[in-house]
Amino acid sequence: MKSSHLLLVLMGLMTQVICLVLLPSRPRKVGALAALLLDAIWFAWYASDNRSLSISGIWALSPVATWLCLHLVLGPVTAVEVAARILPWKRAVRLLGFSLILSTYAWGLGEAYGPPVLTEQSLSFPDLPPAFEGYRIILLGDVHAGTFAGTRTLRRWAQAVDQVPADLLVGAGDFVSYWPEEAERTGEAFKHLHLPDGLVGVPGNHDQYSQTDEVAERLRRHGWVMLLDQSLVIQRQGQQLLLLGERFPIEGQEPYRAAWAQKPWPSGFRIGICHDPEQWPTLLQEGARLTLAAHTHGGQVNLSPFYNAALERSPFLAGLYRKGADCLFVTRGLGCTSLPIRFRCRPEIVRITLHRAPQGA
Repeated sequence: MKSSHLLLVLMGLMTQVICLVLLPSRPRKVGALAALLLDAIWFAWYASDNRSLSISGIWALSPVATWLCLHLVLGPVTAVEVAARILPWKRAVRLLGFSLILSTYAWGLGEAYGPPVLTEQSLSFPDLPPAFEGYRIILLGDVHAGTFAGTRTLRRWAQAVDQVPADLLVGAGDFVSYWPEEAERTGEAFKHLHLPDGLVGVPGNHDQYSQTDEVAERLRRHGWVMLLDQSLVIQRQGQQLLLLGERFPIEGQEPYRAAWAQKPWPSGFRIGICHDPEQWPTLLQEGARLTLAAHTHGGQVNLSPFYNAALERSPFLAGLYRKGADCLFVTRGLGCTSLPIRFRCRPEIVRITLHRAPQGA
């Protein structure tokens, strides 16, 4: 989130103030003061959100990532230095502290940018049309092209998806990080995928920050079917599967109540697609037997059973949830926000296979 970025910048400012007090030598104090002034300028620009300072906005991606990573290092390093000045065995404290910092970030980067995990899920429904027995859906979420997912990373993910046979690909929102231009990277990376029923997506909250309609239009140019409170009918042998795509709720409107554009819906087995799993109740009301969502990142930094930040937003963290015979599946997603790391929460590609259960099962 952008607020999280600002929090990290403020953390950097505070760290540099501490450095000015702690560091005895004049050169170090001068360096800390220079960093403090640069951070103050960066903070003022970033808080102003003045896009007129750049041609397209994309030039700022590398500085954002670099500055965030710098702040993530400054805080722990300062903490280790303070501990070393207070405790005995200064060398041992520094060696242990810096080794722990290095190994923690190496783990986090390794998980975030390592190969995504393939999660397989089979679901059975007695009312699934026979023509869709064995129908396979790939679910992706939270690509977040931009700050922490460049062209090379996006292409690696697309190649991984290409190795998974399926009938339909569903993107459950957050295709970009902060600017609509970033949708071009997502579109370019995934446009070479050829699935029988194509690529279908809904916008997430980051797509909303970036102007939902522009993000959707850019993705459509690359072959995506974007559903903004709309439906899509997939037909096989005269039978229908109906996709209900709900956009992320607009701030200020009543939560999770979309202005559905195409009521009454056509008949067919209904699958809901949304970004936030908290939108599940709306799609249940619309008759969705299966709902696909993302948004939580699985917590991204998963310290369960002690703490997981995503649980503060929603009880639907990741995986499969049921209400009676209806199902919700929440993916951990692929990308990162705020921090370029994952911990005990590897990025995933989900393949859901639908089966027709015997009546009464």
